[in-house]
Amino acid sequence: MAKLKEEYTQALLERSEAKGTLEADLKQAIWIREVLKDTEIQDFLLHPHVSDAEKYQIFQNAFSGKISDHLMDFLYLAVQKNSESLILPVLSEYIEYINRHTGKVDAKIVSAKKLSEQQVESIRAALSKKMDANVQIRNAVDPDVIGGFYILVDGHIFDGTLRSELNLMKEQLKRGIYEC
Repeated sequence: MAKLKEEYTQALLERSEAKGTLEADLKQAIWIREVLKDTEIQDFLLHPHVSDAEKYQIFQNAFSGKISDHLMDFLYLAVQKNSESLILPVLSEYIEYINRHTGKVDAKIVSAKKLSEQQVESIRAALSKKMDANVQIRNAVDPDVIGGFYILVDGHIFDGTLRSELNLMKEQLKRGIYEC
């Protein structure tokens, strides 16, 4: 499956590069991924008793005239080859590659409450400087985060939550190395 995912990703990249549409395709791929990652849609696409024609119709209704032909062809091909489970991983790898190629990095900030634009911009600037890249930020709210925030970026987690600080303090107290 990993080899097939890589082949699909590479084919999409080659077509986007040949057509000179990397930037437009990036936006479309992000949108497609967001639409298709809905649990109900995933269940529908992966259900063995849903016909290919019904799956094609979903793509037609959602994306016809709104995405490039080669992205639509990829969706149809994935269904035709019974590779629906690879659609999201291929799109994610494709998006990641284009972002790296264009010097962009996606980051997600998760906090207990919505951060102000100024706070998000401050974090974005610091990450951009640290990573020497153009960081694009998505902000999510999770009420389970007691306080602070954590950042998911480029496969790393930067955890500045109150919970992690309390856990660190607890471990240091157990070891007798906590300093006030």
